[in-house]
Amino acid sequence: MIIYFCFVGLAFIGSIVWSMFRLRKFEIYKKPLIEATIINFSIHIIGLIWWIAINWDILFKLIPGIVYYVLSMSIINTINWLVLSLFKPKKQKQSVTSLF
Repeated sequence: MIIYFCFVGLAFIGSIVWSMFRLRKFEIYKKPLIEATIINFSIHIIGLIWWIAINWDILFKLIPGIVYYVLSMSIINTINWLVLSLFKPKKQKQSVTSLF
């Protein structure tokens, strides 16, 4: 069960850190958010394959684990979008300050 949550934590930290790093390089949110979603999806798919391989014969553990992975993927993407919306890219920050 610890490995299960390690995949979720790794996906969360990896996607947030990567999107914040890439936001500094781009002027819009779209590309960093797409890249973070790909990282999040990839790590969750690896974790999902591991979960299915480990619990193939135990159905009452298999189905909830898959549902939790899908929920955590969507929650992490939502949190990532919210974090990115709090920070402004370089160009937008300069243009807003020049108006005042």
